[in-house]
Amino acid sequence: MSVIERGEDTANDQVIEIRLSDVTTFLKKSRRIMLIGALIGALIGGIYAFSKPNEYTSQITVLPEIQAKGSSGLGGLGSLAGLAGIDISSMTSATDAIRPELYPDVLQSVPFALNMLKRPVYVKEFKRTQSLETYLAEKSRSRFSDLLSFGNASTESDDIPGDTSQVLRMNREQEVLVKALHKQITGTYEKKSGVLTITTIMNDPVVAADVVRHSLAYLTDYITTYRTEKARREVDFLNRQVATAKQRYQTAEYALSAYRDQNRSVFLNTAKIEEQRIQAEFLLAQDLYNTLSKQSEMAKIKVQENTPVFKVLEPARIPLKKSGPGRIGIILIFITLGLFLSLFIKAYNTWRSI
Repeated sequence: MSVIERGEDTANDQVIEIRLSDVTTFLKKSRRIMLIGALIGALIGGIYAFSKPNEYTSQITVLPEIQAKGSSGLGGLGSLAGLAGIDISSMTSATDAIRPELYPDVLQSVPFALNMLKRPVYVKEFKRTQSLETYLAEKSRSRFSDLLSFGNASTESDDIPGDTSQVLRMNREQEVLVKALHKQITGTYEKKSGVLTITTIMNDPVVAADVVRHSLAYLTDYITTYRTEKARREVDFLNRQVATAKQRYQTAEYALSAYRDQNRSVFLNTAKIEEQRIQAEFLLAQDLYNTLSKQSEMAKIKVQENTPVFKVLEPARIPLKKSGPGRIGIILIFITLGLFLSLFIKAYNTWRSI
């Protein structure tokens, strides 16, 4: 027999044939270790599942205004350029940069999270009202004891060089809470239906409802401030101009009346020319004052026109049932892992004994 033939016979001898009856026999012999693995998995899964707190989901559904109204109502605002010497037509742009698609991003910003942490919420579990930051910190410390405070020394310092008035400064605990809040508060916008849904998951049902309600209030105030900021600046500008024009008008009116009283019996041409000059100044001041007053009222109307509307379709509700965690599913997963792990150990020991 050649060397090649002997090598082929050796390779054929090393092929292990596994039949269905062998698998069935192996499973029957492994029943005990499988039962032990399943019980251990169920025990570990139960401990893990019941250590997780209950979660309650509350959501609110709104129909936001697609974009701000136009500024057609202030078509004559640019006519003040010749009177006040200032071009305000450039301030009447109705471009809306924050589209509804970006509303969920507002709810994922750090300023939003910091604002929410300061909001008061009623905690059903503790039966008291406290800030959301205090509630989340207490729940975190009660679950993880010292894990949250480990290495939680404040990084704030009073001797930081440079101007830091325009930057956010957070300590370690606030940073942890902000990241957790971003996961617990989410917003989704359906472009086809135009519906915005804000969802909140908290460990307390009343807190969940309060937080989702405060989230909508923050978003409404944020968008309203953005859309009406230019119009409000116009109102402030026009109010200042109206006050100046009113003073000028009253001064010109008094000057004209005083001149006429002092020159009642004078028929000189020079006196008439002076009266015409003072009267022209009075008419100009009067026209400017009346025009600015009208435009000021129109600008106030524009503020109301640009105020967005958020129509609530489904208000925030206090959930009656918990939405998580799925303890039965967690236990089943651990039981399955225990079964596979026990079978793997049994098969490994059987293979080693061959």
